[in-house]
Amino acid sequence: MEPIPETMMAWKKTKPVEGGFELLETKVPSPKHGEVLIKTHSTSICGTDIHIWKWDDWASKNVPLETITGHETCGTVIAVGEGVTTHNIGDEIAVECHLACWDCDRCDEGNAHICENGQIFGVHTDGAFAPYFTIPSINARHLPNNLPLELASIQDPLGNAIHTLTGGPVDNSIVAIHGLGPIGLFAVNAAKAMGAKYVIAIDWDNQIRMDLAKKLGADLVLGKDDDVIESILSHTNGKGVDNSCEFSGSPTALSNAIHSTRMGGYVNILSVYGNSLTEVPMNDVVFRYLHVKGINGRKMWATWDKMHELLSANKIDINTLVTHRINYQEYAKGIELALTGDCGKIVMDF
Repeated sequence: MEPIPETMMAWKKTKPVEGGFELLETKVPSPKHGEVLIKTHSTSICGTDIHIWKWDDWASKNVPLETITGHETCGTVIAVGEGVTTHNIGDEIAVECHLACWDCDRCDEGNAHICENGQIFGVHTDGAFAPYFTIPSINARHLPNNLPLELASIQDPLGNAIHTLTGGPVDNSIVAIHGLGPIGLFAVNAAKAMGAKYVIAIDWDNQIRMDLAKKLGADLVLGKDDDVIESILSHTNGKGVDNSCEFSGSPTALSNAIHSTRMGGYVNILSVYGNSLTEVPMNDVVFRYLHVKGINGRKMWATWDKMHELLSANKIDINTLVTHRINYQEYAKGIELALTGDCGKIVMDF
């Protein structure tokens, strides 16, 4: 193992404006009790990173200035802190970014992903837009069989997709995916892998991502030229889908999802609505007996277990979804590409 340097070049959010990042020399952290030091292999660009880049209301309230952001990541253990018995130097891992206390009511009931004292790695604490980072060992998840390290950073968004899907029925069900960003595209793929009998994918006008949805198994793809609600109803005998998943952060998409879900169906929402004040058609929710659920992160560890099952069985088409790989020093260029939407998943290599 090569020696650990004293300093590194890391991306820090330094200014309270759009952009506002600088690549700065900073000290390589040392693992504390219960932590591991990771040499970063790759870190993906996430929708959360775009919110931070734009510095919208959510970002300005959650991200301290001078934070090294980035949370969709993977790498190799190069040092372990005191008390760590689960990891060895050389282990390849991916990160669960929700940092839990493991001692509150939410953690005790099995919902550590919404820990009452929780923080998010790379949002509230320093993250992985850097060549090295530390993380509690419990958050450093060993890789499943058949997943090479160069593809392992995608487990965070894939887990988001699976958690959202499992808020309702999937196997032998009709599923609608609203919003074809990377998480929505993973949801299309995962829904088919989990046995959905018909998958409808909806975006606005991003033809690149709509074409990716078709490659990933969508049975029907709808866009701005379609009457989304009418089209979904016409393909479901007027009933609507069993399970609608909203990933876009668009109030219109949320309304479409509610109006095109069957009586007693499920609407699962994993979106940050930024500065939008979103109106929800509550009368439809009530009188159609809909189950509306907000989704946050991944269940720790049921979602990871399901994800690793699918990955080990080679049921997730990661290579189709990862459309661009760049050097981490080109972070600003990666964000610019992500903002255009002319891509699937963007992975930064170190």
